[in-house]
Amino acid sequence: MQCIGRHAARQEKSNPSRSLRRSRLAHYIFIAILVVIAYLPIFTGDFVFDDQTLIRDNTYITRLQSVSSYLSQEDGIVDKRDKGLLHTGYYRPLLNITYFMDYKIWGMKAYGFRITNLILHILVCFLLYELLLRLTGRQLDSFCAVLLFAVHPVHTETVSIIVSRNNILVTIFILISLYSYLTWWKNGAPFALAVSLLAFAGAVFSKEFGLMALPIFFLYQRLLAEEKNLRKEMESYIPYLIILMFYFIMRKTVVSAPFSIPDDMLTRLGYIPYLITYNLKLIFFPHNLHSFSVGYPGSLLSPTVMGSFFIVIFIAFCLYALRNESLVVFSTGAFFLTLLPVLNVIAKASVSLVAMRWLYLPMSFLALGFVWMSAKFCNVRRKRAIQIVFVAVAFYFTVGSYTLNAYLWHDQETFLKQEVRHFANEAYLGDYAEMMFKKKQYQEAELFFQRSLKKPPILASNLINYGALLIETGRPQEALNILLEARSLIMDHKERMHWNNNMGGALTLIGDYDRAHEYFGNALALDPQDVVVNRNLAYLLFREGRTEEANQCLKISEQIKRMR
Repeated sequence: MQCIGRHAARQEKSNPSRSLRRSRLAHYIFIAILVVIAYLPIFTGDFVFDDQTLIRDNTYITRLQSVSSYLSQEDGIVDKRDKGLLHTGYYRPLLNITYFMDYKIWGMKAYGFRITNLILHILVCFLLYELLLRLTGRQLDSFCAVLLFAVHPVHTETVSIIVSRNNILVTIFILISLYSYLTWWKNGAPFALAVSLLAFAGAVFSKEFGLMALPIFFLYQRLLAEEKNLRKEMESYIPYLIILMFYFIMRKTVVSAPFSIPDDMLTRLGYIPYLITYNLKLIFFPHNLHSFSVGYPGSLLSPTVMGSFFIVIFIAFCLYALRNESLVVFSTGAFFLTLLPVLNVIAKASVSLVAMRWLYLPMSFLALGFVWMSAKFCNVRRKRAIQIVFVAVAFYFTVGSYTLNAYLWHDQETFLKQEVRHFANEAYLGDYAEMMFKKKQYQEAELFFQRSLKKPPILASNLINYGALLIETGRPQEALNILLEARSLIMDHKERMHWNNNMGGALTLIGDYDRAHEYFGNALALDPQDVVVNRNLAYLLFREGRTEEANQCLKISEQIKRMR
């Protein structure tokens, strides 16, 4: 037994590649286990946030029967065959194909879609680990950096919310494209270049940010490439540009929304330091994380904006001092390049100017900076110490991510209660009020509807739902007053249908039957298959004494319900 053990030990020393493979596998397993622990609560959760509208209730996902059909359609809330398609202005066919495949595998089960997100996140961690190892050659340092990325609480919004999958997909494809590009540049392998081009196509067809791969390639050439060949470099970009041109042609053909430069771009540029520092705060001080509703803090001369300006100057000074450290310059440069599209320079992509999900791709490159920092501790004892600190922080992050997944991203009710009750997020007042209304907690629902109507912008949906509550609590005249306020506001197809239905319901209760018929007719013209409208029309006909017609409406309503 002792002889065998000594022989095995000698083999292990003589074959370092085997030891490297074993430790790499161990790192893979440890990362995967910690990620699964951090995200355990999502397996018992439900659709949350925009998942309800864009996934669960979206016939765009459930009706199309072929993968190719997504290539010729703009993202939307419903199929183009329906009236009133709500366009998103996005063209992300590969993302929608993954939703389509999830639906075919899992049906409309939230945990199935979330499992896919989790698997893709783990894949990102593995790819990032290999990229860092390729760029630095430091296995343990790369492992520690990836561990921090894998369980960082800021990523919970990306992984736990299904509609944030676009950020995971674009990161996967950019990392593959970059790794393959490095392989081709060093070894000249045509297959590696083909993989890089294919992955780049996958990136841009998953999310518009995929085009940022090209500036990252350029940054690599300037800072890290051992071979400097400008002609070869310029020629290498040509096939990527061809793919990019093809994408823009496809997007222009399919997407109806026009592209325009905002008039206040110079002002927006002035707020970039503020948005940069806000995002850095989320990364390095991940406290009270939730679905933020962040706007501009007032004047460019406000203390907050001016303070962030000096912080950015300090960061720039530090980078200049470290200009000879190519790894850290590449890391921070790639971070800011991939952060640039979400700094609100060109277009305001969301109600909030800051969102945790937008940090997913930038932070994958910031991880390289952590490897560099660890590598700077040349003394073995000190290096071990910082590695232990990294692992300890990773466990702390795991607890934080688990908590967020259990008490924020678990399901819609949990989410809204936390946002409104704990974080006092006024952006969700109307949603919380609607939830309370559906639970028949009318007093609390009315309180929050009223609060939502004091906070601009006033949404038509909140007025419509408040009107429905007033009808249900026997106050039709108050309902009419509230609903008439919504008449001048912008409403989508579904909101117009509900508005007409509620107007008809309120008029029915006050005895104005002729006008009630008019509004019910408008509602049915917008959606003849709506069960509630048909039932309300039946109630109106009963009140008019038209029993036979009322029964016919009820029969239609029941048929529609059975079909669904």
